[in-house]
Amino acid sequence: MVYDTLRLMPPSLARVLWRNDENLLSGVYRLEGQMASSLARDGLIGGLSEATTGAVEQRIVAVAKLVDQQRPFREVAYEMGKLLRIAADLADPSVMGAGKPPLARASSELHRFVTLHLGEIPLVYDRSLPSPLQGASVPLLLEQVAHATDGSVERLAKAFWRQGALVPATEFDFRSVPFAEVSLGYSRAVTAASYLWLAAWVQANGDLTGYRFSGDNPPQRFTTSKSNRKRQ
Repeated sequence: MVYDTLRLMPPSLARVLWRNDENLLSGVYRLEGQMASSLARDGLIGGLSEATTGAVEQRIVAVAKLVDQQRPFREVAYEMGKLLRIAADLADPSVMGAGKPPLARASSELHRFVTLHLGEIPLVYDRSLPSPLQGASVPLLLEQVAHATDGSVERLAKAFWRQGALVPATEFDFRSVPFAEVSLGYSRAVTAASYLWLAAWVQANGDLTGYRFSGDNPPQRFTTSKSNRKRQ
């Protein structure tokens, strides 16, 4: 997911983030307990709280301040990795549907299905999401992601339960409801993550002129290939 999100960034930002991808990934895997707990609570109650949306807005401001202060870019990348993780969790039916028993009980098979088909899932830019670059607020973006994910929860639960029995992940292929929902969710997650990154970048005025990359990997030519498109 990190590398697909990088593909949607302006070249100047993509280059420097690509050179700091280890720090991005560290942020993804180290979302602190308070934020993770807030997202988990939202999933249990079945809705996004103002506390969560407010915390995300504060994070965007904090990232912009790091850029403005010309902090080592590894710190910026680390915090942007956390923003991506938030978008991923909001688009994850097993997180946002944790309070709905039918899907909660099928979550292991859903994760198994994702693992089996990870390399087949396409990325399609989700133009249905409101863009902060076009005036939409960050809370509105997050609410739309959570709402769309909530709709996916019921459809996935119906697919994984038939006549009271749990359907194994191996029973589904690319023509199935789970594949369609997982594909839409992945595109939603990547698009939302790109909007959160760009919201922070716009607040920082999107300018690396004069930025000191001491101790960081300086920006170099940005290239992608199929071999580089890891679904992280």
